[in-house]
Amino acid sequence: MNVLAQLPGLLVVVPLAGAAISFVAGRRRAPHVALATALTVLALAVALAVHVLDDGPFRYQVGGWGAPLGIDLVADGAAALFLVLTAIVGLVVTLYATAYFRTDDETAYGHGLFWTLWLFMWTSLNALFLTGDVFNVYVCLELVGISAVTLVTIGGGAEALRAGARYLFASMLGAMTYLLGVALLYAATGQLDMDVLRTTLVADTTAATGLALMIAALVLKTALVPAHFWLPAAHGSAPSPVSAVLSSLVVKGSYFVILRLMLDVMPADYLPGVEIVLGVLGSAAIVWGSVQALLQTRIKQLVAYSTVAQIGYLFLVFPLARHGADVLTLALTGVLVHALSHGLAKAGLFLGAGSLMTRFGHDRIADMGGAVRSAPALTFGVALAGVTMMGLPPSGGFGAKWLLVSAALASGEWWWAAVLVTGGLLAAAYMFRLLSVLLKDTPTELHASKGDARTEWLPLALALGAVLLVLAIPLVSNLAAASNVLIHAGVTP
Repeated sequence: MNVLAQLPGLLVVVPLAGAAISFVAGRRRAPHVALATALTVLALAVALAVHVLDDGPFRYQVGGWGAPLGIDLVADGAAALFLVLTAIVGLVVTLYATAYFRTDDETAYGHGLFWTLWLFMWTSLNALFLTGDVFNVYVCLELVGISAVTLVTIGGGAEALRAGARYLFASMLGAMTYLLGVALLYAATGQLDMDVLRTTLVADTTAATGLALMIAALVLKTALVPAHFWLPAAHGSAPSPVSAVLSSLVVKGSYFVILRLMLDVMPADYLPGVEIVLGVLGSAAIVWGSVQALLQTRIKQLVAYSTVAQIGYLFLVFPLARHGADVLTLALTGVLVHALSHGLAKAGLFLGAGSLMTRFGHDRIADMGGAVRSAPALTFGVALAGVTMMGLPPSGGFGAKWLLVSAALASGEWWWAAVLVTGGLLAAAYMFRLLSVLLKDTPTELHASKGDARTEWLPLALALGAVLLVLAIPLVSNLAAASNVLIHAGVTP
């Protein structure tokens, strides 16, 4: 048996097994199970990326039944990048959570169920990035949504319950809309496999309506403006490890499916004008989310609205993709670099914010002066994450914006470049506002003494990874070239 060919299946089975074992292992042993699972999944994700680089994309037939009768898992360069991002953030969040959730209270955080729910959500995310079947996408979205809502409310409290209820409403509305779209698409085509749809999809009102509903549902789950109403409250009120994975990973799962449907499944202009609509909404998200982040007085709300803004950059690939293979290559590589750098930086920013809140005993930005003296590692981590958010050199955020600006200028549509520059300036405004308080060299009374080293240094490690990602852009470019989007567009890897 070729072990490399089994990697897609293992990336789903291993975290699922970890979730099951952690459930029966008990509260004290569950963190060790989670950590062992995280290390194993990271090794599998890296192995998959190397395999795709060496041999190109491949498909894994679940149970030996291939499409269209069965379900295929599709491993290509784009999927490999998101799997590696999920594995890196997942490992760091697991390490952080072992200290963050450490308590002698047997009733705290759902009797230790955090670990089972977290690994279950990780399983669902991996399956979502790998699935090549539009109905299986629905199943994965539901599993991600259920576990995410439960994790948002796991800390208890009225605020968390209200945020969880709003998140649940958005998740269910998105899931039902997506399922209706799948039903219409299947009624028109008789197909569910994305690769089969790509080669057989023809102009049809029912199929087009189904795909439009699916895109709309995924936009809601990605929290693109104006469908972002649920995100700031859910991400801001959740425990910090949960906020980190929600902002850095979960919203990218639904975006990844949009990317597949728009650029790989649907022929050009199949839904006329939808790519412009998505680009305009992405631009609005960049501006609106940044302005709202600038107005926030509480640190996690600032970071949550920053997510609303940063998501917008991902949608600029769609209007740029209309301008030929060269522009598509630049734009796709740019959004993949942005997804990676944002995922690392935003996870670091949320973890750092959580540690600062623990140290100060509150989340009020104005009263966090002197953090640089009392928590220098945390402050430096927040500053480095800000470098990526702003897109300053050298950082992964700078590399992503450079690629996207180059794509916009090459397409002749300079206004997308103007949006990118404006977004960088607004990000600088809200990050400098936060840092100007944290860098005040004033004595501050702390609520807690210096925390566990994991909660101090892990946010910095993620932020540093986002900065150093600029050095890995050639590798990301090679994996982007091995993605089905570019291969099916006729771009030679």
